[in-house]
Amino acid sequence: MGKKKKLFSKEIVEKHIIYRIFGIKLAVKNPDFVDDLKIETEEAIKVQNSYDLTSLKLAKKMILFLTPSQVKICGGVMSIYSLCEASRELNQDSLTIISTYPNDEYTYASNDRFLNNEQIYRFSQIVDNCKNLDKLIIHIPDYYSKQFYKDLKRKEKQFLKSIKKLHLNIMNQNIEIMPKPEKLRNLYKLTNNITQTIAHDRYATQEVCNKWQMPTHLFSVNIDTSKYKNYSFEEKEKNIVLSPDNHDKKEHIVEILKNNFPDFRLITVENMSFSEYMDLISRSFFTITFGEGMDGYFTQPSDVGSVGFAVYNDEFFPNASWKDLFNVYSSYELMAENIVCSMRSLLNDKNLYEHTSKEVYNKVKELYNIEFFKDNLKRFYNNKYDFYPLMEDKNER
Repeated sequence: MGKKKKLFSKEIVEKHIIYRIFGIKLAVKNPDFVDDLKIETEEAIKVQNSYDLTSLKLAKKMILFLTPSQVKICGGVMSIYSLCEASRELNQDSLTIISTYPNDEYTYASNDRFLNNEQIYRFSQIVDNCKNLDKLIIHIPDYYSKQFYKDLKRKEKQFLKSIKKLHLNIMNQNIEIMPKPEKLRNLYKLTNNITQTIAHDRYATQEVCNKWQMPTHLFSVNIDTSKYKNYSFEEKEKNIVLSPDNHDKKEHIVEILKNNFPDFRLITVENMSFSEYMDLISRSFFTITFGEGMDGYFTQPSDVGSVGFAVYNDEFFPNASWKDLFNVYSSYELMAENIVCSMRSLLNDKNLYEHTSKEVYNKVKELYNIEFFKDNLKRFYNNKYDFYPLMEDKNER
């Protein structure tokens, strides 16, 4: 006979207590739950309320970067800070700032997870104080662009519509999560001046521009890692650092590494500042990314003389030449088959190890040249975009 279902059950899930009574599910607030983020938000609001808002009140031109409302150190967030700093340098006549996403439950006043000097605002502070704006550029991360219009209060929509020159730019940092064109229609209720900027050279193309029917421009990435210590081959520790990404082949590869390198520690990147992360990958022999591939877990080890492993894909790597690197595989199956042999070869040959690290470093610096980065930004703010739609389909809006 089958197992009888319980007529009554109780389950505690963080903020809520879930009761199930005769098949009916009932959720009530858990009085014992302590929302640390809520407490941090209350403290952050006190700090934000103490800001001198004179610059907001006087500003006629503003460049605003939206950031997630919880403190994070992922590459996408760090690139936003980097873009903000460079944009400020290039646009001395504009107030360039960062705010957390509109009407989110949480906010924060500063991000201490990596080196920066940014003062973080709430979006409501911009709406309540920036009454003299003639021009506003808002950089919206791709994962917010779909719901941005819907998440605005009526007052905020009226504020944005009142600005003579409103420009919305969608930061397309990951084409796999970029909303489909039809999901962005509501943005045109605010302005027709909408662009997208691309984080990866691979999909900064006319094809992508035509698909979304908006001017498209490459925002290359520049995250300064020169200030972090580079440990020599002899100083490195027996660590294999793993990106926190989920992948269906990850568990299998981790098991292979455990069996073949029992004296190595496998460390997943989590709950650490960027400085701690950079120190860890510098001290460690290897880092493996299970995410985009062409990401910080692959490129940043080379900045500090270490080796990162990745699997090639057409979405994020600039071109197929990256498959020729010693530490890049064509598939996760090939990674599982060959990574042990590859690591042993590197551990037994200091010259090969240093050459492999340097080869990635040189390719990355060629791709993400600082002058190229600044020139891209300058052309964007001068409205000289890389691509313009070749065909306008009026029915798409």
